[in-house]
Amino acid sequence: SSSESAAKNDLIWFGLNYNGRSFASGDGEVPRLLEILGQNLRPMDLLDDTDENESTVGFIPSDVDLINEVLQSQSSFYNVLTGGDLEGMKQICSTKKAEEVSEISDVGGRIDAWDTCLAEGARPAGMRVSGSDALLVSPTEAYSTCIEFPVDIGGYGDPSGATLLAMQRWGRSGADEPWKMEYHQTIPWSPDSRAGGTLRCDGRGCVALTRGQEKRTFGGLIG
Repeated sequence: SSSESAAKNDLIWFGLNYNGRSFASGDGEVPRLLEILGQNLRPMDLLDDTDENESTVGFIPSDVDLINEVLQSQSSFYNVLTGGDLEGMKQICSTKKAEEVSEISDVGGRIDAWDTCLAEGARPAGMRVSGSDALLVSPTEAYSTCIEFPVDIGGYGDPSGATLLAMQRWGRSGADEPWKMEYHQTIPWSPDSRAGGTLRCDGRGCVALTRGQEKRTFGGLIG
């Protein structure tokens, strides 16, 4: 809408690292938060695959119900992802094309379709996630985050054992409709190294952006 465009154009931002030093700034464009976290605001401590979901203590009951709906949708997404369930993935994903994926395909980037991403040896079988959290924008828009712990198999495993910060954007046409995943992104996130790539997915499949050698597998990112 015109009001949203005006608010976006008025945006001025700058980022400070943990030492209080500026690492980036901008105006008129919303910053890519996952890329900023992966490059400049890495975790201070080692991440644990037993970390619990963020607490909802103090939230009003209606918001807790919505958060639980979003986190259940996130859990369903990871079940079909690690299990290679193509039909399940089609049910979870929105048919809406994510701008973040289209901007790569529009300049020649290759989108690996979900049947390729979920194939044996390519999907992240055995991957664990922890520390899930959800942000409610409205009854029809939400975001979820978590930390992914891939195992060293297929294209998703990182031989250095790096963890991944993941985000999903969810939407639905009405408050009584099921949540659909519009966008999924991951980026290597660990205390020891800056992220060297990112993975972006929507209902069409996934595109990997990385400084490392190209891999025709789901999530072939080396941090």
